Amino acid sequence: MTKKFILIGAKPQKEKAPNPGGQLTASIGIIDYLGSLGHEVEVIDTTQSSFPIPPIKERLFRGLSRVKQLFDLLRHQEVSGVIIFSSNGFSFYERIFQSLICRLFRAPDIFFIRSGHFINSLNRSIYKRFIARILLKIPKNIGAQGKNWVYFYEFLGVDKNKVHIVRNWLSPNFPITKKTKECKLGNIVSFIYVGWLTKEKGVPQLLDAVKKLKNKYKFELHLVGGGTLESFCHDFKNYDLDSILHIHGWQDKHDVIRMLNRAHVFILPSEAEGFPNALLEAISLGLPAICTDVGGVSDGLLDNHNGFLLESNESSKIYDAMKKYLDSPALINKHSESSMKIYHKYFDREKNCKVLLNIFTEK
Repeated sequence: MTKKFILIGAKPQKEKAPNPGGQLTASIGIIDYLGSLGHEVEVIDTTQSSFPIPPIKERLFRGLSRVKQLFDLLRHQEVSGVIIFSSNGFSFYERIFQSLICRLFRAPDIFFIRSGHFINSLNRSIYKRFIARILLKIPKNIGAQGKNWVYFYEFLGVDKNKVHIVRNWLSPNFPITKKTKECKLGNIVSFIYVGWLTKEKGVPQLLDAVKKLKNKYKFELHLVGGGTLESFCHDFKNYDLDSILHIHGWQDKHDVIRMLNRAHVFILPSEAEGFPNALLEAISLGLPAICTDVGGVSDGLLDNHNGFLLESNESSKIYDAMKKYLDSPALINKHSESSMKIYHKYFDREKNCKVLLNIFTEK
């Protein structure tokens, strides 16, 4: 029987996004999965570029438009479930209001906070934690991208029975590999970073670690992405890093995949993440990874198993992790095999979309 669902999240466009993030990838996956079962999905589009953030008046107008759209959809038709993707800040309060509308119409919803900055924001503010404790009582269900998210919701006092682990997935056409990475002693180890070039992503600390390693080892670092620190990264080449540091800017999705396939180790020392889509792509292509232990990262990266989890993104921590691969390149092949196993065990798209759909049918 055909069912109707509403997705409040990034709407896939006919033109492919040059740098699709995790929310858009998740939207594409769930829309494709529900469609394959013969269900209909109405998308309330929340797409917004992170840089720059639009003025508050514009965001408020867009938010009110989305609220009205949801109200009209629920008023005129029966809906089997509403999937809500939320970020931090203004986005969170708007989505909570949309969840309240779902409650008023008795439409079951599942509420996903996908930004790791939400965790950091609440950890820094007693006032915000107090507000969040109250507001998170509104959604009927809450989706968690990993175990650390579950622990965080427990810390906030959220009813554990309404929290469900639904791990991330990749787009249906993503070319997952079956070939492990290999690097022999004496080869140039290729590290790759994919994401926004910003302070919050740990880029300055990463470059500082590279500067300290440059005279001791043969390696290279590829930075794929753009942002506020792009000029800073180019200036960093003045530290005799021309042959080591390669800055590519934003690339077409196929080019990013090509570069990931050529690299040996993925690296992302962020201050905050929900669950980074770039990490998921990397481990699906058999890359070991070096990432900060934030958000749901530890569900896809097991320390000294398929990479190294950093306690913080201090340059010394990044330096030590990179040094382990440079001292022992054989670890790359070992960790590569583990990355592929972890991906297939935990991040299969059909399996996780089925978990999400089953939440709406649970009594």
